[in-house]
Amino acid sequence: MTEQRILITGGSGFIGQALINRWLAQGAAVTVLSRRPAWVQRRWGGVVKAVSGFEQLSGQFDVLINLAGEGIADKRWTRARKQALQDSRIALTRDLAAWASRSGQRFRVVLSGSAIGYYGGYSGADDTPHGELDAQGKDFAAQLCADWEAAAEPLQPLTERFLILRTGVVLGVHGGMLKRLWLPFSLGLGGVIGDGQQNLSWIHLQDYCRAVDFLLSHSNSNSADKTVNGVINMTAPHPVTNHDFTQSLARQLQRPALFPMPVFIAKLLFGEMSDLLLKGQDVRPQRLQTLNFNYDFADIDTALKDIVQHW
Repeated sequence: MTEQRILITGGSGFIGQALINRWLAQGAAVTVLSRRPAWVQRRWGGVVKAVSGFEQLSGQFDVLINLAGEGIADKRWTRARKQALQDSRIALTRDLAAWASRSGQRFRVVLSGSAIGYYGGYSGADDTPHGELDAQGKDFAAQLCADWEAAAEPLQPLTERFLILRTGVVLGVHGGMLKRLWLPFSLGLGGVIGDGQQNLSWIHLQDYCRAVDFLLSHSNSNSADKTVNGVINMTAPHPVTNHDFTQSLARQLQRPALFPMPVFIAKLLFGEMSDLLLKGQDVRPQRLQTLNFNYDFADIDTALKDIVQHW
């Protein structure tokens, strides 16, 4: 990673910040395309270059990481919100590809974001394990992911290697899904959502960052795996049900979890977005495992124990 020039979108997010910290420690030169360039400058004390528009970018980049996108679970899915979700992913990715072509970029590797929502949402009884070759689902989240991936396709001719990262629920300290759950669970007010049988395919933030570096390292000239391309499921090898996740988090916090959220309450509160809570995906990281990536946190108890210790 030393002296690589890395361009990242979504660098101010939960995952992006962790990646940038890691790359800076490795000596990389990082540029962030952000709607909040002043915040980025303050966050890293001017060490990271921050730009708000493509016209401010100059020179060639070795690596492109495209993670930008409004949080899919941040607000109720109104028509305007759905449009914002699409624009922040699809429109930005199209603009990114157009800039890369226009400026003559030739990347060594491109990692472009997506999510396991690509496979669709399923109740526990209807779910089956999903690998990278499985078909697209039929709901809004699945179409959003498919369109996001399609928008990145024009980047493929501009790079030696092109990968799509279908990311599961990322668990880490002070961010992501756990940031929302921490207070109610810490107060003993957590509980199972719906029947609790919907699957949660997750990954510890540390393993996510390690997996990104692992995939980037496969483009080294001495690697026998230079040909790693295509879709990568960014999940831990052992999905859990919502019930088991709830019990594990409560156990690690040493609190009860006695306040379930019935289906009708979830639908009343969140509308169509309640599908994210009431349905899930059993997604397996088949390609990472084939590449012999070693997880530090392969099971949910170990992952949550580590997060609780560092919160």
